[in-house]
Amino acid sequence: MNKDFWKDEVPADSRRERRKQEIRAKIIESAIDLFENEGLDETTLEHICERADISRPTFYSYYSSKQELIQALAEKLWLNVATDLTSASIEKHESTQDYIQSFMKLTRLEIIKYGRLERELVRHSMTRGSEAESQNTLMLRAMNAMFSAVYGVGKKRGDVGSRYPIDFLAETSVGCISSVMVNWALEADYPIEKRLKQTADLLIQMISLDK
Repeated sequence: MNKDFWKDEVPADSRRERRKQEIRAKIIESAIDLFENEGLDETTLEHICERADISRPTFYSYYSSKQELIQALAEKLWLNVATDLTSASIEKHESTQDYIQSFMKLTRLEIIKYGRLERELVRHSMTRGSEAESQNTLMLRAMNAMFSAVYGVGKKRGDVGSRYPIDFLAETSVGCISSVMVNWALEADYPIEKRLKQTADLLIQMISLDK
């Protein structure tokens, strides 16, 4: 991506809208910096407001709570860039095998860029209640939709085999990736690079199978 993921894609058409976009970006930038360096639990709402140079009432005009901000980050930090990658892959008529490799490369880059924050977001989603479960469901559905779209195009093109239905291939792919991310979040010395490469190899072999 050529711009930070939290920057609005639609240009503001008024000074007021531009100001709102600037403040939202400051909140996100401040939260990412603090969460990455201090941790989710250690960072308070006061810390975020102080770093962003805004008042609590101003913060509440964008997010109802620190928890809502964390949920927004969990979605934006990875899902948005993954969605952009998927759309670009389909538009460029990239092979399904190349898409899987690109997806794993993107995951590695996000981990390198936001290592501690990514880990804590995964752990956070595992330890919270119904709100986190709802957020996780939305994330999984979005990922399933992405892989289903790519595999559907690939099947028409001929680089996805017919042994398994598209929905099964998508669900299995998302399950494998989710399992790798959870293990990485829980184990400090988890071999994430090796596992992502192995996952890519496995998925590429799986989607190529015919009856």
